[in-house]
Amino acid sequence: MGEISDIPLAVDMDGTLILSDMSYISIKRVLLRKPWMIFSVITKEVTNKRAQWKRDLAKKLVFDPAELEYHTAFLDWLTGEHARGRTLILATASDRIVAEQVAAHVGLFSDVMASDAQHNLRGKKKAEALIARYGDMKFGYAGNSHHDLPVWEHSGQIIVVNPENNLLDKVNNRADIVFE
Repeated sequence: MGEISDIPLAVDMDGTLILSDMSYISIKRVLLRKPWMIFSVITKEVTNKRAQWKRDLAKKLVFDPAELEYHTAFLDWLTGEHARGRTLILATASDRIVAEQVAAHVGLFSDVMASDAQHNLRGKKKAEALIARYGDMKFGYAGNSHHDLPVWEHSGQIIVVNPENNLLDKVNNRADIVFE
């Protein structure tokens, strides 16, 4: 593995901490039961209001975070980082309502940074939020997606977990730790 760092570590949720995507789970569980919401979701997606439809679904979603599939090797590593005193932040594009439930279940995160009704915390927006809070290159980031590339450009530690196809090629040799 790579060098262990003491800088705060921001951890992505969908596809990284959990091996699924809460947007898909929300769509499946809410829209199948409330199909009249489909038009609203599609309209908000087309009009670039993704954060709002995520919030709309999050308010209606009922789920048990214990039933989600977690990346066990990565979660074990995070538990060790937490035990030695490292600050862990759940930083996700999922809605805050959902993210806080997952964070409470996991019990390792000191804070949650997530999408809300106005802001979709993904890609460049997530990078900007982390830089504003911790400073450029003064945080580590664990992610799995091409959307995480803008965040890694400003991360002092790059951790790739469950990488999407061709992601490692784009990260090149900059990854400090990889959990496949």
